[in-house]
Amino acid sequence: MQLRVGQPDGHGRYGMVDETADGLLCHECGRRFTHLGLHVSKAHDLTADEYRRAHGLSRRGLVAKETAQTIAANARWTMSTRERFIQARDPAAASAAQRSGPNAISPAGLAAIRQAGRDRRGLYRSGTVVVCEWCGVEFCPLIAAARRRFCSRSCAARNNRRRRRMPLPNADVAR
Repeated sequence: MQLRVGQPDGHGRYGMVDETADGLLCHECGRRFTHLGLHVSKAHDLTADEYRRAHGLSRRGLVAKETAQTIAANARWTMSTRERFIQARDPAAASAAQRSGPNAISPAGLAAIRQAGRDRRGLYRSGTVVVCEWCGVEFCPLIAAARRRFCSRSCAARNNRRRRRMPLPNADVAR
């Protein structure tokens, strides 16, 4: 049976990282550590990926925030001295490689995505079809823009420019 996010899982809760001032809670033994990845590797003979998969954790978050900040500061300092690496790196390829694979999105991440979709469903569009007064395209306006008459800003701007060029009906009446 697949656990759901928040259900008890060993000493922690499935899909959730429990962090306090003492560190991160290990789901396996219940002790707290600032660098959980190192702990599970040494004490439980698990890789960080195996631990994450077993407990439904996201790809990040196995170090305490303070430790993560220290690691990031050290990386910024040392990265500035690696000119060849900086010239050869490909951030887009690295991001694509990180997102691919069997554990690209954790169960907690999937649950959050699904819940956000359910929360947003039906909130943004009114369901009323309107025809653009300038180009004739049909569109569904956002709920907050229920009286909208144009499909885009460019159609509204074109309409406004045309209106400025046209003389007003009573413009030729002398005062």
